[in-house]
Amino acid sequence: MKTLENLSFHNITLIEDYFDGKLSQHETEKFLRRLISDAELREDFDLVIELSPQMVTWSLDKKRRVRLAFSTRHYGAAALPSKGNLAKDLVAYGTATVAAAGLLVFISGLFVFLAS
Repeated sequence: MKTLENLSFHNITLIEDYFDGKLSQHETEKFLRRLISDAELREDFDLVIELSPQMVTWSLDKKRRVRLAFSTRHYGAAALPSKGNLAKDLVAYGTATVAAAGLLVFISGLFVFLAS
């Protein structure tokens, strides 16, 4: 099992550059292809994901890049996302936000009802 001490500095730098969108289109495609074939890079990628507790605060673009790399890592399909995914993501996140807000209102109303 990969540990923090066994991480490759070059791989970590490459993974972070990918997450931050610092790679060119060609470098991104090369990274995703390498993620399929390079076991050490996959292990380093998984460990970086496990050690990233601040993922909740990442931007939508960064989360999209992580999701793409994660699906590439696990399913071996290095397909770059189409522009249509942005609308789908916004609808999905918007729906989840509305559902969470509705649940919060319902629970608050229930609390007020039971407290009175």
